[in-house]
Amino acid sequence: MTAYVAPSSSTSPSAGHPSASGPGRTGRLLARAAAGVTGGLAALTVLASLASGSAGAATAPRNWIGTGWNVHLTYQADPATTKHFFNAATSFGTGTAGASSPVTDGLSASATLYYASYAQFQSDLNSGAITYPYKWVMYDPEGWASTPAAEQQDPVKYLGLFASLAHQHGYKVIETPARDLGNVATVCPLNTRTGENLDQWYVRCKIAAAAAAADVLVVQDQVNTTNVTEYDWLFSQAWSQAVAASAAVQVDAEVSTNYGTADQMAAAAQSVPRASGFYLSTTSSGITQTDLFLQKMQAAGY
Repeated sequence: MTAYVAPSSSTSPSAGHPSASGPGRTGRLLARAAAGVTGGLAALTVLASLASGSAGAATAPRNWIGTGWNVHLTYQADPATTKHFFNAATSFGTGTAGASSPVTDGLSASATLYYASYAQFQSDLNSGAITYPYKWVMYDPEGWASTPAAEQQDPVKYLGLFASLAHQHGYKVIETPARDLGNVATVCPLNTRTGENLDQWYVRCKIAAAAAAADVLVVQDQVNTTNVTEYDWLFSQAWSQAVAASAAVQVDAEVSTNYGTADQMAAAAQSVPRASGFYLSTTSSGITQTDLFLQKMQAAGY
């Protein structure tokens, strides 16, 4: 995930036994017939939904996540397409300002307060620095200076701590642990002797299971955008691990304008139909590519 950069402009913003007094044989036959009709209609409904668009788009409503500033820039370039994805409370605009919403342009995406540090979140709660009525917070621990060393070295512990603390204070949580934590983690280090890569480390160390304590987990799969087989492998492993830990968690995939073209981004995103949504990482110079990606996703039925 690209490091969050605050905009310089002020506009940034889940059979029982039959009853002894139940219906007789005729009643039971009628009930079975009705059940058969109902089941048939349900099957037809599923088939119709699959025919109306991509199989992925038919599985569930999707959420979309982006920084509030980048969503604003995309809106300036293409209001209609941006509204299609971000004018809904099920999508999210993120930002670092504790006193104001990062969501602008009248969009109804949920304002989400961004953190790369559990320690900073804890400090802000203690000091009362969060004055805007946020309902969502995000935790993005990575192998960078923005995340304290202790949190990088034991990501499983701090993913759990962040989600627990946020929930105690009434927030819902998005967690986006990075693969590059494998280069730093000491509690579950990368196994360089066997040639383990960061995707394998992420799965072996159960990063997705730890982040399933959140309400939404974003799998930072964007580096694999141009290798759809690997992109799907990492997401599928993380998805299975996360939903085994918490059936309620939403599991998103990430795409980025730093990896691949709009066509390649769309192909990667559409290769993971079980994704609950997508985090879109972009830069100011990538807004045109972002818009083209979103247009392709909308055309595919998302």
